[in-house]
Amino acid sequence: MSTTRRKYARRLPPEQRREQLLDAALSLIPAGFDTVTMESVARAAAVTKPVLYDLFANRAELISALLQREAARATDQVLAALPTDFATRSPDDAFADAVRVFVLAVVECPDRWRLVLLPPEGTPHEFRAQVERVRSGVLAQVEELAAVGLRQLGGLDDLDSALLGHAMLALAEMAGRLVLTDPERFTPDRLVAFVTRIAHGLR
Repeated sequence: MSTTRRKYARRLPPEQRREQLLDAALSLIPAGFDTVTMESVARAAAVTKPVLYDLFANRAELISALLQREAARATDQVLAALPTDFATRSPDDAFADAVRVFVLAVVECPDRWRLVLLPPEGTPHEFRAQVERVRSGVLAQVEELAAVGLRQLGGLDDLDSALLGHAMLALAEMAGRLVLTDPERFTPDRLVAFVTRIAHGLR
């Protein structure tokens, strides 16, 4: 008589397992938050439900941990893209480079950025509010950089730096959405080339 042994998940350190489970939950979110259940996450991670419950008491705790992680990582990626000064690059080149870094971050982690830029039905209000708070902080930094860049370029005193900051952030967000929704047409190279041309058009 033959018997079939049940496959068990390979034992991992708790923190590594936690990341695996959160990654599995994130992969389900594009189909809607209602698809993220303890059962579906366990199945996506190829583990048993007891493994999942060892680290997360319930669905609410799992989703809360996931959203906290993704908000923090998205914030880090945005801040890493922002130029800190224009000592080695002109302001227009620095902006184009920032968009390039941001678009590549979106391509690298599309599920994260769909959650931020194209939040699906059922995205918790708390997460949307957190994203908006971070965006407001980023906008303030971009406006400040726009003002510094205009002063450095010279001859553009009549250009509103606050509105330029809004336009710069909107361009970056547009690029991020396009590379998510139509990546074959709107490649990173095409998007960055466009933004670079727009930036240099200020001269």
